[in-house]
Amino acid sequence: MANADQRSEVDSENEVWQAISAFEQILEVMPDDRSSLETLSHAYEHVGDRARALDYLLRLAEVILSENDAESVAIILERLADYGETDEQVRSMMERLLALQPSAEDAIATDVSDAGEARKAKAAAPSVFRVTDELAMAWKLLEAGEISQEDYSALAQDLAELSTDPHLTTVSVFHVLENRAYSGMERVMGYVSRDTKTPLVSVQAYEVSSEMGGLLPVDFMVRHGVVIFGAILDELLVAIMNPYNQDLQEDIAARTERTCHFFMTPPNELDALITSLKEST
Repeated sequence: MANADQRSEVDSENEVWQAISAFEQILEVMPDDRSSLETLSHAYEHVGDRARALDYLLRLAEVILSENDAESVAIILERLADYGETDEQVRSMMERLLALQPSAEDAIATDVSDAGEARKAKAAAPSVFRVTDELAMAWKLLEAGEISQEDYSALAQDLAELSTDPHLTTVSVFHVLENRAYSGMERVMGYVSRDTKTPLVSVQAYEVSSEMGGLLPVDFMVRHGVVIFGAILDELLVAIMNPYNQDLQEDIAARTERTCHFFMTPPNELDALITSLKEST
């Protein structure tokens, strides 16, 4: 029994190192990617390398400062406090973050009109694809036992390579699995559907009007793996490749200014529907 536990522990640590390698590759291309910096900080804590964990946490804090992201300050301050305020680097960074954090009085002064402006700004902002969202989904599948360590390593490598491809393409876990002719595709899609409570539907019979298809830019749909395929009154039916990505769902709702209901569909069907929209516009 002890040997089995030891093997399990070794396998778990190997998985962490695989993830570290994948996220460090992404940082080589996108050095300020927040999801990668945060994941690497947690990963190095897991393997006991607190010095490296702190390095990545400080890099993440610098990005938050550069983006004036006051909403993220509290979480970073809490993590930095674990490293002790006696560390000069930590103390200096905490002071800089505290200067960015809004006062309680300022927070109370924020009203509904400010929130509306924020939603408009988010909708007008350029689309930012984060491959780390796909890697996080692959990691969930590994932890759930839906894919093997070998499958995960291949997924991480393919996702990292696709994310650096200059051509516009959909970078998603399901597209990679489809390209690899993965035999467990239906099983994995069924698991994700159940786990995220996102219905799995076929969209190939839908004909999307140019008006509805114009609610999102084609480049956005391709890059993020989403397509609007129907509507019920003013509420939209949206197929999405990564239903774990809540930020993306909020972004779609903000851009369309509609209530959205999200579904999953096979990647080849999503691609075909987006292609038909391209041809009709």
